[in-house]
Amino acid sequence: MGKRKYFILSLLLILCALCTDSVSKSYLSKSTYLLAKSLSMSEADKIQVKIERDELLRKGSIFYYFGISAAILSFLFWIASEIRHEPTWRLIPLGLLIFYLLLQFIMV
Repeated sequence: MGKRKYFILSLLLILCALCTDSVSKSYLSKSTYLLAKSLSMSEADKIQVKIERDELLRKGSIFYYFGISAAILSFLFWIASEIRHEPTWRLIPLGLLIFYLLLQFIMV
């Protein structure tokens, strides 16, 4: 493991970023659903739904920024792996990083 330390860290972090991105999008989609649902509610119900939406948005934002941080750290560990010429397939984390980046633009 000592020879592949940065590769493994990079791979684990990008997998973590992909998972947190999925959770973040789940929270944000639930918030959007509540927004659409609240359009046909009474004012008293809208206040309760707004509180729920704000909580979902807060949780979604936390996961979103955690995912971005994990992706950036993964990229930095991938660069360290490249510099150290670790005996691994360094295209795997790079491919996952590109996939993560594309998810940010595709799944809006």
